[in-house]
Amino acid sequence: MKTQKLVVFGLGQRGNIYALFAKKNPEKFDLVAIIENNPKRQELAKKEYPGARLFENYQDFLAEKISADIVAVATQDEDHKEHAIAMMQAGYDLLLEKPIANNVEDCMAIYQASKQYNRKVVVCHVLRYTPFYSTVKRIIDSGKLGEVITIHASENVGYYHQAHSFVRGPWRNKAQSSPMILAKCCHDMDILRYLMGEECLSVNSYGGLYFFNEKNAPENSTQYCSDCPHGDCIYKAQTIYTSQNGMGFSRYFSVREMTEEYILEDLKKTQYDRCVFRSDNDVVDHQVTIMQFANGKTACHTMSAFSKEIYRDLKIHGTKAELVGCVEDNTMEIRYFGGEVEKITIDVSAANVGGHMGGDYFMMNSLYKALNGEVAEGITYLDVSIESHLMSFLAEESRMNHGDTRLIKK
Repeated sequence: MKTQKLVVFGLGQRGNIYALFAKKNPEKFDLVAIIENNPKRQELAKKEYPGARLFENYQDFLAEKISADIVAVATQDEDHKEHAIAMMQAGYDLLLEKPIANNVEDCMAIYQASKQYNRKVVVCHVLRYTPFYSTVKRIIDSGKLGEVITIHASENVGYYHQAHSFVRGPWRNKAQSSPMILAKCCHDMDILRYLMGEECLSVNSYGGLYFFNEKNAPENSTQYCSDCPHGDCIYKAQTIYTSQNGMGFSRYFSVREMTEEYILEDLKKTQYDRCVFRSDNDVVDHQVTIMQFANGKTACHTMSAFSKEIYRDLKIHGTKAELVGCVEDNTMEIRYFGGEVEKITIDVSAANVGGHMGGDYFMMNSLYKALNGEVAEGITYLDVSIESHLMSFLAEESRMNHGDTRLIKK
């Protein structure tokens, strides 16, 4: 198959995964250009990807009319409309980071532009591509479970991830980014729709911001963790960002070598040093969403900030068997009614870049196949992805209106 020419627009955490995939798999993707306006990330681009042309702004990139098969738009969510439409107008197909955009209007504008300019837009719903969910989908399609009647899924964000991304980080404030159900859980809305295999008709949702607010701030706590006397606080920034689980998040404020000394220096008095109880966050820390599908089938999704580790678990109830599994453990059981229990362990050892239990790696592999005209498992385009985003937006509307039912109309 032909090597595909890749452009990365935004060399943050996500964009760097796509650039790194190309670097490690040069027979699949040739990284021809990077668009990045952050000086520190520009230096990273020069060091790690010297073969790619570097542009500070996308207008200069467009003026060069560089040949490319796909542009990965991995900029901030609020910029997706401007950046995605500009790239499509110039004739590029897109790999677009989720969420598509922060509001329904911008999502629909991107969707309409894809139709107007006849461009393909693959949305980064990476859960579809994890070996875990790929296996689950194959099991459902095989008929082993009988007819699926109801699904329960939970996303346990992890206390340190919640503190980083949704209390201190870019997705902490709904007005500045998007509601939690979109920013974090549109993956899950998409996977539930994907596994159920039929249209979602309505949603109800409940939840709120319970814990991460000033009323729960310890006495004598300060605005910044670096000044705070409470050294044993589990949310202390200096502890989180130098721990094994949290060190990777330091890339949000530091591009130097990932050492404790550099991390602590670069962290001080940034937004990531702020007390989790004294920030300007307003997104929820817990939320439950109930969905009804076309033939009366149901699903329930629970999002919680309050877990020791980051993990998703899944229960699917069919007419012949139930499936129970944990995504991060890459294990599942099929419990046949009146029969044996089949235990399945998923192998993700092939994934050599990215996270999401192999989802990033296998998404790029599927993208490569799709660009070469091959059958590509899991690939989703805007016409399907719009539905999962509507599920998220309407779930937030329902939550804000005490759980009132919201009907989904595309």
